[in-house]
Amino acid sequence: MKQKFGKLAGKWKYLVIFTSIVLLVAVLSPAYISAGSSDQVQAFVSRFYQVCLDRQPDEAGLNKWVEDLLGGVKTGADVAKGFMFSKEFTDKNLDNASFLTIAYRAFFDREPDAAGYDVWLKKLNNGTSRQTVVDGFSQSQEFSQLCSSFGITPYAGAKTTSGTTSTSTGSGLISGTAAGFSSGNKVNFIIWGDDSGMGRPGGRVNGRTDQNLFVHINLDTNKATITPIARDTWTAIPGHGTSKINGAHAMGGNDLAERTFEQFTGIPIDFYVITDFDGFVPLIDKLGGVTVTVEENISDDFSNCHMAAGTWTINGEQALALCRARHGRSLYGGGAFARETQAAMLIKGLLLQKRDMVNSSNLPDVLNMLSGFVWSNISLDMAARILPTLLAMGDGDISIQKFNEWPQNYGKASAVGYNAAEKNAFFANIAAQ
Repeated sequence: MKQKFGKLAGKWKYLVIFTSIVLLVAVLSPAYISAGSSDQVQAFVSRFYQVCLDRQPDEAGLNKWVEDLLGGVKTGADVAKGFMFSKEFTDKNLDNASFLTIAYRAFFDREPDAAGYDVWLKKLNNGTSRQTVVDGFSQSQEFSQLCSSFGITPYAGAKTTSGTTSTSTGSGLISGTAAGFSSGNKVNFIIWGDDSGMGRPGGRVNGRTDQNLFVHINLDTNKATITPIARDTWTAIPGHGTSKINGAHAMGGNDLAERTFEQFTGIPIDFYVITDFDGFVPLIDKLGGVTVTVEENISDDFSNCHMAAGTWTINGEQALALCRARHGRSLYGGGAFARETQAAMLIKGLLLQKRDMVNSSNLPDVLNMLSGFVWSNISLDMAARILPTLLAMGDGDISIQKFNEWPQNYGKASAVGYNAAEKNAFFANIAAQ
């Protein structure tokens, strides 16, 4: 059967990061730790001109802000407050609703979420000062993560550590300070594919995590398991009641999402890896494609993936189609469950096929390429400890294990259910491996 791949549009499920981690840990070195570049800082400042003042930067003002940020004289919060309380901005005489909307765009690079917006607007209307709102936004984790993506210190006194790994090329960031793993020689981390990018709001800061892979690695046995967790899995989200698990990140960024998945699995998570839509196709192409095995015929007009069962070497566009294909699927639980398993298989293939691309002469190039697509709080120490195990793994050392989930309605919400006791026993067994 002939393969056909049409032009892709709409959602897709971004799942290349496990391989990126493998390559990343091979290239992390203090020689490559750097702060934000001049271009990054200019982009950060230019956002505030456009969002707050609705104009392009004037050269003198832009240069001064960039100079102060690069020199450590000013922080990201200083920039935000400088624009939000500038005469040019306050002369607009905006009402509270308009002020708050612009604040969300300026500090978080997104439109307001309804729940948070309503809370802050009520406070403003009841007499809370705009200074208080701006102070709250500037000290938030979400703003800190935005600043970090530009290589900028978020606010005076923000936590920094000499052991932090921070690598950024403007669109990706790898940073972290932890020296060890919560479970000794067993590593647990979460991979998120964020439903943003390609002009869609949210980003790795607070979009929905429509792909969620829990990864467990035993550094003593050189064994690993990958567990897909359905995006619509119904669970408790700390401080937010119950909802679909992919909404935790949208509600509270990386911190809330990490706490939610720790609570759901019952296992401490050592670090996260997150990416969004932008870059999936060119990254797969940059890696030279990937060889995959498809065990059933796929004909999915939604994703434009039409493949016969067999083994194929596919490019980035084709890999994207395959990772989105869920219609007409019968294996692996069918539907979205089949899509998630197929994507996990793709990641495993990438891991085993692309490890040898890193060598001592091309480390800077590989690092620069990967850091444009990945955000993670993995540290240099963590990466160095994981690397030997990842490089030693063979095909039989990496398993894809799933717990039983099924479509289920919770009130008016169409979600994914499971037996809690069986789920807990499953993850307890994973942790023991």
